[in-house]
Amino acid sequence: MKNKCAYPVQAVLLLAALNACQNPPKNKAEAAAPTAAAAPTSPTPAAPTSEKVLPATPDSVQQLAPFIPAGYELLDATSGNLNLDVLPDKVLVLQRKDADTTTMGDTLNRPLLLLLGQPNHRYQLAARNDRAVMCSGCGGMMGDPYQGITIKRGFFSVEHYGGSGWRWTHISTFKYAPTDRQWYLHREGGDSFHAADPRQS
Repeated sequence: MKNKCAYPVQAVLLLAALNACQNPPKNKAEAAAPTAAAAPTSPTPAAPTSEKVLPATPDSVQQLAPFIPAGYELLDATSGNLNLDVLPDKVLVLQRKDADTTTMGDTLNRPLLLLLGQPNHRYQLAARNDRAVMCSGCGGMMGDPYQGITIKRGFFSVEHYGGSGWRWTHISTFKYAPTDRQWYLHREGGDSFHAADPRQS
């Protein structure tokens, strides 16, 4: 099957548009030059890194609903520490309600939202990117390439996997900079291998 998407990877502002799809990487991960990824709105001060993160409270529909636009639904939500303070933060991935959920998928945008935890146990939107997450049809014969979001104290990664006979992985990792309270592209890359012989790459 011919992949719907042709996409060279680009390191651009997280608030700017990334390509909806990206070329499956052929080489192992390579570090990308730091590039501004997002600027938080009304940033909260960073706390000393030695402090423990406060336990997250259960999320409610009322807490997350204001961040989900009409016509969209929640595809994934991951909690962690995005800005090195003591409050739990969250990354949301949304999809259109009319999205094609079959193996073939579609090329509709899937917004990624960074939400910063507030002292009142609510969230504040820090950034939105409609193209950081690949479309559901960008994985080829493997179907939806989206694998999930990983958050590790000031870092977050968007993980994808796809292909057919030749398989590929792609991971984009962003790092928080306390000096200007922005997230910068820290690393972008992945691997490729043949399904019949994973040692062949």
